[in-house]
Amino acid sequence: MAIVIGANFGYCVLAAVGISFQCALASAAVGAARKKYKVEYPDNGGGRFSDKLSDEDWIKFNSIKRVSDHYTEQVGLVLSMLLMAGLFQPKLAASLGAAFIFGRFLFGRGYISKGPEGRKIGFMISALSFLALMGTAAYNAAMVTCFA
Repeated sequence: MAIVIGANFGYCVLAAVGISFQCALASAAVGAARKKYKVEYPDNGGGRFSDKLSDEDWIKFNSIKRVSDHYTEQVGLVLSMLLMAGLFQPKLAASLGAAFIFGRFLFGRGYISKGPEGRKIGFMISALSFLALMGTAAYNAAMVTCFA
């Protein structure tokens, strides 16, 4: 079986663009938080500049930073699974990519507003969508390679 990239793969590309844009927004939020809380580079939330913050402001800054860090830790894996799964089942993969975006939105809003406890629902949605993307890619690759 040959892999043919059809027009529906465009949905996967749109989902990948959405994920990348959302990740960039999370990074931009850190830049804005640095200005607001006066946390200069290279301080990542545990250095000399952040030591001057109140406990409340330190938690707010680090929550925003953690949302961005968590996203950048995952984005390479998610994008690769999205595009690989999309080679075989583009509409399913794009739908799972959209679910990931929604989960990351809930994760970020929950973490920033309620701390680590607020991220759980968003984490579950994004984690399950990632696992489904990985399963879709693996299943279809196995079907093409081992059972063709």
